[in-house]
Amino acid sequence: MPSKDQFYVPQKAVIMNGDKYLILKRSTDSVTYPDHWDFPGGKIEHGEEVEESLIREVKEETDLDVKVIRPIFAFQKSLNRPNIFIVYLCEKVSGKIELSHEHTEYKWATREEILKEEKIEDFLRAFLENQK
Repeated sequence: MPSKDQFYVPQKAVIMNGDKYLILKRSTDSVTYPDHWDFPGGKIEHGEEVEESLIREVKEETDLDVKVIRPIFAFQKSLNRPNIFIVYLCEKVSGKIELSHEHTEYKWATREEILKEEKIEDFLRAFLENQK
């Protein structure tokens, strides 16, 4: 069993096309936030570098190759243990979106369109509400 002192650092990728963000809908059987909209990303695996981890997660979830530009937002939330979400601005380098089994759909949506969705992850709502 994990120690109470352990925490997760999920990383999320902001990939934009004009004023639209790429968002993914988690599958119905997802352990956390089923059927919620999310940015691509995931947790750093043991021994991985930060950017390497995010590039891997985006590739696994979307089949896109991205370049990490810089961190742009951080958010803390306790689920089964503390999570510190770090959101990075990323640039699409190549690829066509093909979703993994973790997500059921994707779309490009404006900030306003995403905020109208009923089911979006807490960090995503916080991030968008802090954008002007």
